[in-house]
Amino acid sequence: MTDTWHEVIHGDRWTSASTLWVEDGTEYTGAQVGQLASTVEQAIRAHGPARVVSIRSAEKLGCFAGQLGAWRAGCVAVADDHTLSERDFGRVRPDLTIEVRSGPSPSVEAVVAPGPRLPRDRIPEEVVAVNFTSGSTGRRKAVAVTRGNLLALFGCRDLDVPGGRNADAAGRGQVTAGSFATVTYDGWWFDTWRTIATGGRVVCLPHVNDDVFAWPDLVDTYGIGRLLLPAAVITTVVEAVPDCIADIPWLFSGGEQFRTSTYRRARQAGLRGRFVNLYGPTEATFATHHYRLPEQFSAPTIPIGRPLDGCWQTLRDPAEGPPDARELVVHGPFVCLGYLEDGALVHRFRDAAGQASYRTGDLVRPDENGDLVFAGRLDGEVKVNGMRVDTAALEQRITTLPRVLDCRVAQDERHTVAFVRTDPAALHDPSARDRIESVVQDFSPAIGVRLVGRYPVKAGGKVDFPTLMDRYRLTEKVEET
Repeated sequence: MTDTWHEVIHGDRWTSASTLWVEDGTEYTGAQVGQLASTVEQAIRAHGPARVVSIRSAEKLGCFAGQLGAWRAGCVAVADDHTLSERDFGRVRPDLTIEVRSGPSPSVEAVVAPGPRLPRDRIPEEVVAVNFTSGSTGRRKAVAVTRGNLLALFGCRDLDVPGGRNADAAGRGQVTAGSFATVTYDGWWFDTWRTIATGGRVVCLPHVNDDVFAWPDLVDTYGIGRLLLPAAVITTVVEAVPDCIADIPWLFSGGEQFRTSTYRRARQAGLRGRFVNLYGPTEATFATHHYRLPEQFSAPTIPIGRPLDGCWQTLRDPAEGPPDARELVVHGPFVCLGYLEDGALVHRFRDAAGQASYRTGDLVRPDENGDLVFAGRLDGEVKVNGMRVDTAALEQRITTLPRVLDCRVAQDERHTVAFVRTDPAALHDPSARDRIESVVQDFSPAIGVRLVGRYPVKAGGKVDFPTLMDRYRLTEKVEET
């Protein structure tokens, strides 16, 4: 296990002839990845001192090697798979953009940002990377990640899983991990960097919408031992092509609420792998809580569990919300430094005593075993015709109904809609719709209901709420005519 930042970015793995990375059918050794990183480092140094470097690449390997090269040059690495907006760049103000192309003919091209460079000390030296929040609870933010945050993640024992074919003598670490995460989000650190830092290798999987049927061959060829997927993607795969993940022994869910109905269907489909539900805000590097599901699970809600090794929590009494719920505050070395805006650190995540601390805005309650259960958000209540509605409570009530797989409540300036995923037969079953609408009516008669077979998802795997609302508005117009 690595224990220093120097070992992470300069260790023996970057001279190894063993396969370290697999992407688009090509295997890359540690030495090849290290050489590409050295080329990036040289390009950065050739253009003078830079504090923030944008690493732009259409390939995951390009972003990964680019981050390594930027870290060797002492820079903050901002990975961009061509999805960051001008507003995102405005928050970090890169001094330099490095375009990296991996593959058979790798290349590196540097572009200096126009205008004067900002001073180096605008961002503390311990900051090495940036996470971008999804913006689902407000304006998208840039989060400053430190080397200490990443080292704490790499060393977290609760995220260890028994290794696959390349396990060490203790059966820990050195696992081959399937990579699905988008480079701009926090799952990237778990998918790729934690895997490499603990002696494993990474296999990049095609997106579900591209070629999910390629997954079983990759699992078999490389002995993939672990895979992290957003809950919405797990649900899609479990229902449509469960064989694609049947041979992966450890499946982690993150990013969204993991539903009991999905887990039940996974077991019914014959999936015997271990499932781990992860929770954590982007502001805490990757995750802060975990819950390993037992073989038999019958509770209505899957807990987010207990703090990961190295993390701890406090529960605050909220001014509003359910009487038995508390706001979750997370503490410890996983909590990032703060937010970046206009190229500088503008807000630190600290409590009154100056310790690393972040108020999540999430409401939780302990279950009978002492595990935390997600109970909504402080800002999760929406107003519908002037009345407050607890969307988390509504979603949880609906998902307990027969033949319901999931529920997501969305709202725009005109509509509040419960999008309910059901099994295929229930889509056209009036009795199933009646049961759902009866529950929704108890909360508010002004909430619309749409039964769907599948949620659209974004590139990172989270539910695409704007597309859902666009479809609702379109079908509403058709019904009116």
